[in-house]
Amino acid sequence: MLGINVVTSLLGTPDSRPEFEAFPYRAQSVLQGESSVTFNNRPELDSYLLRVYRESLDFNKSNSSGAILDTFSQMPYFCNIDLFLCNKFQHDIRRYMYADQTGSPPYPGGYGEAPQIWIDKYYIIRGIINTHQNREIKKHGKS
Repeated sequence: MLGINVVTSLLGTPDSRPEFEAFPYRAQSVLQGESSVTFNNRPELDSYLLRVYRESLDFNKSNSSGAILDTFSQMPYFCNIDLFLCNKFQHDIRRYMYADQTGSPPYPGGYGEAPQIWIDKYYIIRGIINTHQNREIKKHGKS
């Protein structure tokens, strides 16, 4: 879910749809070969979101950052994104942005002293930002 939080930080949160506020609900399916989907609870929604991500991953030739961006763009058709926002991930994103913009390390010490989980999160955040920026450049024809 870190990826969804990163994209939300870049693009904002689409308006919530009242029909997706409470389970059960029925929505348009974004998966190939399915016209609609019914969600009875959060685990079903989480499972469906993973299926959307996997289909996006296939479409993006295993580029996980591109798949996360594409999954995010499809989410408003079947759920409210704010359901997936997490304060801990938002804190990680702020830490990343601060470190990136100020040139200061996110944790005391050097690369070898940073927690491995932070290094993993760094690469997820950086990958999504880079992929988004590259798509914007292609979209607007800038070099």
